[in-house]
Amino acid sequence: MQTRTRLERLDRLESWLKSDAILVLRDAAAELGVSIRTINRDIELLRERGVPVEADRGRGGGVRLNSRWGVGRVTFTYREAIDLLVGIAMSEQTDQAMQMGQSRSIRRKLMASFSHADQSRINKFRDRIRTGAPSSTASRSDFKTSGEQVGSTLKEAFLLTKTAKLTYLDGKGQETCRLIEPHFLVLNPPIWYAVCWDHLRKDVRSFRCDRMLRVVLQSSTFDLRPWQEFQHAMDGNPTSAI
Repeated sequence: MQTRTRLERLDRLESWLKSDAILVLRDAAAELGVSIRTINRDIELLRERGVPVEADRGRGGGVRLNSRWGVGRVTFTYREAIDLLVGIAMSEQTDQAMQMGQSRSIRRKLMASFSHADQSRINKFRDRIRTGAPSSTASRSDFKTSGEQVGSTLKEAFLLTKTAKLTYLDGKGQETCRLIEPHFLVLNPPIWYAVCWDHLRKDVRSFRCDRMLRVVLQSSTFDLRPWQEFQHAMDGNPTSAI
């Protein structure tokens, strides 16, 4: 078998270990196309990364994870952490009776995965998620679920106060391209709106998230503006922070 790159080997070894099976070193070396010495070096690197690998005294020289290592196996990508942070903020206020009991602890652990600069921006975002009255029957008639990529990128731009290029399908079915600053997210069930500063119009605009075709993150950031500057974009529909 063709030799894999070291990163691929480390991912494969960690997956094997997390499956609860004993990892026999000679079998791993044969499957990955490297020497047992190389596998041993990879195992040491996993230990340095905090994976609790223990030697097994069985036949063939095996290794396994520490039997007490349970929840610590869970890891998240950067965007998964963002999704969880936004979801926690929503759950804490939209239904107080059902909010996540350990939300503060979970949030602290997730926040540790971001830089200090990003953490400062993230700490301000709860007041920027708002909820209002249910959408009208006319609005719901063409409602569709937003694509995963669109929602994930929009949330990242919102959370980290980054500008984004938006390709949008307006109410007349026409495609437009905008450069936006997503200051607020507003839920008029079941429709989410991004309430933004629109660089093309040089004004405040609200965009239905389910009509967004593409969102591309930009490197530039923006300064937050108060809700009072954006209120009129929701056509007089009162909202409250969640």
